[in-house]
Amino acid sequence: MVYSYYFAYLPYNFAWRLHKLLFPKKLHLVHIEDSFDFFLFANVSKHLKPLDAVVSSKDLIPRLFKMPNPPRKIYLYPFCFPDSVIMFRNAAWKYPVKKIVKIGLEHGAYNFKRFPKAYYYNLFNLYLMTSFADVKRLKTLGAKPVKAIGYPKSDPLFDGSYSPQMLDKLRAELQLDPGKPTVFFSSTWDGSGMSAIHKWFDKLHIIKDTYNILVTLHPRMSDSYKKDLRKQPGIYYIEAMDIYPYLLLADVCIGDTNSLIAEFCIVNRPIITFSIKATKRTLDDVIELIKGISIRIDDFSELPAAVIQALETAETTSEKRKNVISTLIDPLDGKAGWRAAQEIINLIPELAP
Repeated sequence: MVYSYYFAYLPYNFAWRLHKLLFPKKLHLVHIEDSFDFFLFANVSKHLKPLDAVVSSKDLIPRLFKMPNPPRKIYLYPFCFPDSVIMFRNAAWKYPVKKIVKIGLEHGAYNFKRFPKAYYYNLFNLYLMTSFADVKRLKTLGAKPVKAIGYPKSDPLFDGSYSPQMLDKLRAELQLDPGKPTVFFSSTWDGSGMSAIHKWFDKLHIIKDTYNILVTLHPRMSDSYKKDLRKQPGIYYIEAMDIYPYLLLADVCIGDTNSLIAEFCIVNRPIITFSIKATKRTLDDVIELIKGISIRIDDFSELPAAVIQALETAETTSEKRKNVISTLIDPLDGKAGWRAAQEIINLIPELAP
């Protein structure tokens, strides 16, 4: 239970009702917790009328204005009183007015950790999931307003955005050695207790002469890890939000319990995962799923042999990755953003373009 919901309920309701009395014009917003949320929304928003944004921190405002197709106006939470709000967070409690239409979308592809309680999903009018498997898992917990639409972030993989020419140009910019395999390291947020970054971040120098090394981290990863990896020679730390071009250049993808594992499967690259200790957020069935599509290692010393194995078995393990896609992302056809927009328009007709 989020107690701030109840502490804010009366004052926010009063302020919201007063504002609507004085300024009755409808206000529809997308709620942004970090700039990656706005990037995720891009493949949905292009099928809607332009929306203004509300941010949780004023530091986000200049960042959003620098992004492609920035919002026309940005509000600072909680000094805004929308009629509807769309978010990539499970935070409907921030808008404790029943008349506000609240629509949520999953932040990552599939959910590789324990879901929040159904109570939080039921605060939404609609919560859009990346797969029917996620919907089934949530409905079992008692969540009601959940529906599968796929993963809007993956749509550009189907529309020719990443041409061979574009990838060749990127490969040249990164100065990747064609004689070396390219390995792609990633990790979930260290604050989740489900990250394995501590097993590899300070050991990449051992393999930098053997592989081209690409690295991306969860947006909320501790700055100490980001700073360390940015300054390490012989690796390329990915600053871009769109990681698909880099995934398409990779020969092997390495992770832990991060939702990028689903995207490794979309581009069908062999996967290695570092094992982690069980936590309150891990789920046995999810760990078994990860084991079924990846080579599991406990320690960095096992990585070189695992990479060789991954490369040698890439074709024979391909079918496993293809088979699991229907669990992780479904539908997967490049139209998830359009489907999400149609569901949003069903609830908020004013947003139809």
